[in-house]
Amino acid sequence: MLELSCEGDLRVARMFNRGFGGDTYNTAVAAARLGSEVTYVTRIGNDAFALALQENILKEGITLSPTRPVKGPTGLYLVSVDTEGQRDFVYYRKDSAASQLGPDDITPELIRGAKIVYASGITMGISDKARKAVVKAFTLAQEFGIMTAFDPNYREILWQSEEKTVDAMNEILPLVDVFLPSFPEDTAMMIGFNRPEQVLDYFLFKGVKLIAVKAGAQGCYLGFKKEMMHIPAMSVKAIDTTGAGDAFNGGFLHGLVTGESLLQCAKLGITTASLKVLNRGSAGAMPSKDAVYSRAFGS
Repeated sequence: MLELSCEGDLRVARMFNRGFGGDTYNTAVAAARLGSEVTYVTRIGNDAFALALQENILKEGITLSPTRPVKGPTGLYLVSVDTEGQRDFVYYRKDSAASQLGPDDITPELIRGAKIVYASGITMGISDKARKAVVKAFTLAQEFGIMTAFDPNYREILWQSEEKTVDAMNEILPLVDVFLPSFPEDTAMMIGFNRPEQVLDYFLFKGVKLIAVKAGAQGCYLGFKKEMMHIPAMSVKAIDTTGAGDAFNGGFLHGLVTGESLLQCAKLGITTASLKVLNRGSAGAMPSKDAVYSRAFGS
């Protein structure tokens, strides 16, 4: 999506900074900047911003999947950031180009070459077609023995009802290997538990192989098989928390692709998110590989 960001109250802002973002795109950029080879699957529209968006994707070294261009606007969100780095969003993405992604855009050839297939609840929420595309991608990945990763990233405004949200989560969860919820934003809606350890227990019992619960200032809680681990957050003064969870996902998944231990994966995720919040913006503020590795591992 096109990102217009400002400081202070959206209602009185007179100047905005332009960028590009969106949860899965933020994760794609974070992973690509760390050195992962990333293919991004979306639909590009035909408005004034579509070419700039396409150029931005390619500039990040991300391969854009060969899907057909569509008639439709580029999605837009406006975001304001207060003095504590917290955000306020307004979205305009109904009938956007990305919402026209469908199962026909997902081919066996596209999935077969991947090491990890990643999607989010926002992708499932923007349209029924996009929801079917995610399910098809994860089903093919499962058939090919490819790891799947999913962030529920719950946004109430996208869903017609809580019941429909839960139905979508129940549909995708059996196909998920790596689950990346935020606590309590996602988990309160899904299961209502008030401790991250309870979240780990619940989803391990549901059969998810690996859970990384992002708990903000509390850090990250990992669950794998019957083992649990807590990795504390880094102490930083946040300037803009937009995309912090997406940055964690990019770092964590990059670690999995490159064969790091789960502890190192979590450190990569936490460090990527911590460095991201020191700068304004979302995808454009993702840190470099050198900055992340020197901070995470001291090298």
